[in-house]
Amino acid sequence: VLALTRAAVHQGDRLAWLAILRAPWIGLDWSDLHALVFNEPDGTVWELLQSGERLAALSEYGLHAIENVRDVLAALVAPRRSESLRELVEATWMKLGGPAILDDEYAIANVYRYLELLEKHESCGSLSDVAQLESMLDLERVSSDINARLHVMTMHRAKGLEFEHVVLYGLGRQPGSGDRKVLSWFDVPDERGEERKIISPVGPRSEIDRDPMHRFIELSEAVKDRHEQARLLYVACTRARQTLNLIGHINLTADAEEYRPPVRSSLLHLLWPAVEPQYATAFAEFVTDSGGDGGGDSRDVWVQPVLRRFESQWQLPAVANIPGTAVDADVGAADAEVEFYWVGTEARIAGTIVHRWLHAFAEQRAELNPESLTRYRSVTRRWLKEMGVADTMIADIGERVELALRNTLSDEQGKWVVRGEGHAELALSGVYEGKVESVILDRVRVDRDGVHWIVDYKTSSHEGGDLAGFLQAETERYTPQLRKYAAIYSAFAGNEARCALYFPLLQTFLEVDVQA
Repeated sequence: VLALTRAAVHQGDRLAWLAILRAPWIGLDWSDLHALVFNEPDGTVWELLQSGERLAALSEYGLHAIENVRDVLAALVAPRRSESLRELVEATWMKLGGPAILDDEYAIANVYRYLELLEKHESCGSLSDVAQLESMLDLERVSSDINARLHVMTMHRAKGLEFEHVVLYGLGRQPGSGDRKVLSWFDVPDERGEERKIISPVGPRSEIDRDPMHRFIELSEAVKDRHEQARLLYVACTRARQTLNLIGHINLTADAEEYRPPVRSSLLHLLWPAVEPQYATAFAEFVTDSGGDGGGDSRDVWVQPVLRRFESQWQLPAVANIPGTAVDADVGAADAEVEFYWVGTEARIAGTIVHRWLHAFAEQRAELNPESLTRYRSVTRRWLKEMGVADTMIADIGERVELALRNTLSDEQGKWVVRGEGHAELALSGVYEGKVESVILDRVRVDRDGVHWIVDYKTSSHEGGDLAGFLQAETERYTPQLRKYAAIYSAFAGNEARCALYFPLLQTFLEVDVQA
């Protein structure tokens, strides 16, 4: 799911895209991945998936797997207006068959905890810093079945527990020393048994390192840490009922004729008196098998990673229509025509970005200040690049976006719409005229009198002379849509709602009477 997120945020994240192609829902092997991206450092993986030459180099399975999911993956790079990043990632994961990979309800719970974290930290349908999200994930606790047969935990957490079998890894590693302290102190008892602090002097590092008091404190702390490590190791070793498996490495001399004892600060060093005979036996076998030259090539074992993939290409199960939810294709086509009959590609993309910014303004994630718009240009450019907009179009679209935002923030009615109590991009479902309908309300604004306003943003412009005629035509065109919005919202909120259209480029707030 994280790979899907990274791919949606940045089309050029090659590692994320390769992880998606390797996952069980596609399951490309190494040869197919290599054939797809070899010697193409500049092209994105998505671009390579459109290359007939690259696809022809794939295996029969790989080609079929790609063709089966390419339309689903296209959603990650397609322009989107109001869909949140969480909604996009979750929908793509579902369509790819992500839930079929999970083993139990705990894994499912962890996925949805991730999606909730993503929803909390995304901004305007994207992430400003994916690395920050990954750092937050490191702090999250993962759910697991208390009856699971395998538990992974720290030595400290294992205190008081018992297991049939215990495996301790990495015993030969040198533990981290941590950051050096600016100020060091040590608690020692005096002659009356009371705790007293010994504090090292403060000064340049070169002088402090030569100070005997500082050296005493550091050595004392090191001894304490060593005793604590030994205590934790004892705790871990005594958790086993049947078997205790210790795994740790040692190094060989340069000529590979002898082995070196473990690093003194490692946990394996504490166990060395008890386990050295086993290492000596293993080293003798190593020398014998390698013919005495210490090369060890005959003992090298290459293990192929397990490739998990669906036995057959996964497809969404067919679901019968719920009564009253059948979609009228003609109605959908009419809505699409109403929404975009007047716009070209550039205007439509500009409208998408304007909606994102107005959403951010309404949720107070961006400053309501026209002077701040110059600082937002880089964000707008990044969004346009993520949507696949050509460099030659970015400047013109960016100017249109900034003009719409500047008009909104310099217009009293515009500021009233995006500022104050209400909802932004409110997604609702309800029954309207006997059918289940899902809608997204650009803005719900509650005024000081408690009146609920449904405001639909329209980023169209009008350069002709009959502005009143244009606005009247827009009112007639969108009245049925706003009537549906009002009915569904009123059922949700229990309040009657008034409706309006707001045109940022025209600085026009137009109330629409939706009473039939």
